[in-house]
Amino acid sequence: MKETVKNTALIKNLTLFFGIFLLFTDVFFLAIGIVFKMPLMRYVIYVKLVINSTNIFLILRKHYLISTSIIYFVILGFMVVGVICTGTASGFQLYALGMLVCISYNGYLHNRILKHELPLSFLIFIHVVVYSLTYLLARMTKPLYEVPRIAIDILISFNSIATFSIVIIYVVLFHNVAIKNEEKLEKMAMIDNLTGLYNRHYLMASLSRVSGNNPEDNWLAIMDIDDFKKVNDTYGHNCGDYVLNRVADIAAKTCKDCTVCRWGGEEFIVLGESPVCSDKVLEELRQKIAEEVFRFEKNEIRITVTIGSSKYQNGMTNDNWISSADNKLYEGKSNGKNQVVY
Repeated sequence: MKETVKNTALIKNLTLFFGIFLLFTDVFFLAIGIVFKMPLMRYVIYVKLVINSTNIFLILRKHYLISTSIIYFVILGFMVVGVICTGTASGFQLYALGMLVCISYNGYLHNRILKHELPLSFLIFIHVVVYSLTYLLARMTKPLYEVPRIAIDILISFNSIATFSIVIIYVVLFHNVAIKNEEKLEKMAMIDNLTGLYNRHYLMASLSRVSGNNPEDNWLAIMDIDDFKKVNDTYGHNCGDYVLNRVADIAAKTCKDCTVCRWGGEEFIVLGESPVCSDKVLEELRQKIAEEVFRFEKNEIRITVTIGSSKYQNGMTNDNWISSADNKLYEGKSNGKNQVVY
C-alpha cells in the first residue's frame, strides 16, 4: 500500500513537472519567435499555451493518461514545427529521441498503478517515424526562416540542456527502480515472510562461509517449540503464527550477536559466528521463552522450547553440523523437553 501511494504521487509529480515544463518552454519559444520574427512559431505557441494550460487542469483532476498523451504529442508536434522553422541545426529533433525513455518509464508507472498504459510500441514507432521523416524533410528543404547564428546557438543550447536533463532524470529513476526491485527480490529470497527472520537459504549460505574459514569457536543450535501442534489444535493457526512471531522476536533480541533463522515449521536455528559463550546465551533464551506469558485474544499461553547445540569441528560438512545439533535436540526432547543440550 505504501509503495502504491508513493508511485501514485510520483505519477502526479512527473506529469505535473512536464506540464509546467511545457508552459515554461512556451514562454521561452514565444520570445524567440517574436524577437527573431518567426510568425508560424508564434501562432503555434499561442495554441500550445491554451492546450498546456488546459493540461495542467487535467493533471490536477488526476487524468494522468490523457495528460501524458497530450504531453507526448504536443512535444512531438512542436518538434516538427521547430525543425521546419529553423532546420536541424537548432536541435528540435532531440526531443523525439529524449521522449523515448519518458514513454517507457511513464508506461511502467501507469501499468503498476493505473493497471493501464498507453501502447508503448505504438508510441515509440510514431516518435521514430516522425523523427525520421522530419529529419529527411529538413535535409531536403531549406528552413522556413533565415535566423541569425545567435538564435541557432541559443536554441541548440536550450534544446540540448532540456533534452539531456529529461533523459538524465528518467535514467536515474529507472536505475533506482532496478536497484530497489533487486533488493526486494533478494529480501524475499532470504527472509522468512512470517517471522521476518532469515530463512533456510540464508542460513546455508552463512554455513558455507563459516565452514570454509574453519572457525572452531563457532557453534550452531537448533531450537524447537515444545508441543507446538497442541497450540494450533487448541487455539487455532492464527495463535500459532502469533507464537512463532513472539518466539522469533525473543530469539532475535536475546541472540543479537548471532544469526537467527527460521529453519521451518516451529524450528529455528541460531548460528554463533563469534567466540561467545553459547551455553549462557542459549540458556538465557530458553529461560526467557519459558517465563514469557503469550497473550492471544483472551488466552494466556505458556511456551517452552528445547535446544540442541553443537560446536563446529574441523572436517564437518554443513549436513554433519546440523545433524549433530539435531541429535542433541532429539536427546532433549526424549528427556523431558524445556532444556538445552550441548
